[in-house]
Amino acid sequence: MRISLWGKLFVAMLTVVLGVVVGSLDVSQVGLELPAALLLASGVLLGALNPRLAWIWAAVMGLCLVSARAAADAISSHSAYATALMPLVLVPLFVAVAGVAAGSVLRRLAPEAP
Repeated sequence: MRISLWGKLFVAMLTVVLGVVVGSLDVSQVGLELPAALLLASGVLLGALNPRLAWIWAAVMGLCLVSARAAADAISSHSAYATALMPLVLVPLFVAVAGVAAGSVLRRLAPEAP
């Protein structure tokens, strides 16, 4: 199934919006469960919407979280993470990749609509 240019632009805008929402929650939350669950669910949704460009959606979602953490540290905002944990910035990227891969697999397994 091919997606039109407008469909790809819609998914790209949705990716950025979801990334900003998850990134702002990640910076403001003390726990990691809610942002990780939202990142995984967003990845599944984006992977199901457009599996051909799944690697782009995973990269954007993961980088939105990293950017939110960097912005929070730059403006000296209260962050739930210590600076010693900053080498773990690749963890959100792995969660986003897992979510998008799951969404892509679900899309490929789903029967086509008539």
